[in-house]
Amino acid sequence: MKQSPLLWILQLGLLSSCASTQICTRPLTQSQPKAQALVLASQKAHGSADFAQIKDLSVRYEGKWAAIGPRFQPVLVDSKFRGGSEERLILAPRIIAQSHTGPRGIKNVLRQPDQIAISYNGTLSKNAEANAAAALVADAYTLFLLGPFYFQQSGTVFTMQGASVVDDALCDDVLAVLRPGLGMAKEDRVVLSIDRSSKLLRRVRLTLNGLESTRGAEVDVTFRDFKKIGGVLWPTDFDERVRSPFKLHAHHWNLRGLEINRGLTIRDLKISPWSTKAAQPTSALIP
Repeated sequence: MKQSPLLWILQLGLLSSCASTQICTRPLTQSQPKAQALVLASQKAHGSADFAQIKDLSVRYEGKWAAIGPRFQPVLVDSKFRGGSEERLILAPRIIAQSHTGPRGIKNVLRQPDQIAISYNGTLSKNAEANAAAALVADAYTLFLLGPFYFQQSGTVFTMQGASVVDDALCDDVLAVLRPGLGMAKEDRVVLSIDRSSKLLRRVRLTLNGLESTRGAEVDVTFRDFKKIGGVLWPTDFDERVRSPFKLHAHHWNLRGLEINRGLTIRDLKISPWSTKAAQPTSALIP
């Protein structure tokens, strides 16, 4: 019986040490032109010309944790404070401010280059592990929102890593090596699954080296329900699963609001309170 091209591609991927169920760990110092071109094509498909005009973003999320997630990584998940959130992002230099709301109150985060500060109900945290977890979360959620645009940062190495299928769409996989990595990590690795037809980024699978308790773990986040806002295609549905050291569903959340270019500066984004310009709730997405 003749095999389909898709089955043949997937079998080839399984034979490669860097296209297995684990993210490739061999040293990589130089990008492959094909991989770089594919990431650029994905950026174009998402609206790179319009994204270049964006200076700051205001977003609002709502989400729900799977029952096992908080037990697996309680410090990283921080489910007592991380339910819905209002978040502000200045793209250059990258500054992230988050205001999370949960059963126990409000958690504020201010992530600046090489710096992190968090507060719980107005009290600054001095817990090193909580700070490292907050830095990892802030950077990771910026990656999830920006998608292929996150990988515009210098120092990233790209290489091809076979193929995969996401939501019935055949994807080409690109491995991106981030130096520095997410949060306090020196390096992280991300596999981008880019739709072969549309060039949209359908899924990322990433390491979590920025926290001692998550080193060696891998998670993936699948992006769905893209909406065009300001000329850019943004995912509005996010589904996160732990893939290693075991498999389980972790978190599902939705983008409920997004605004572009409020004119925010670092002066608007103190740990608490935000300025009036920053604190105004993000307008809801039009259904």
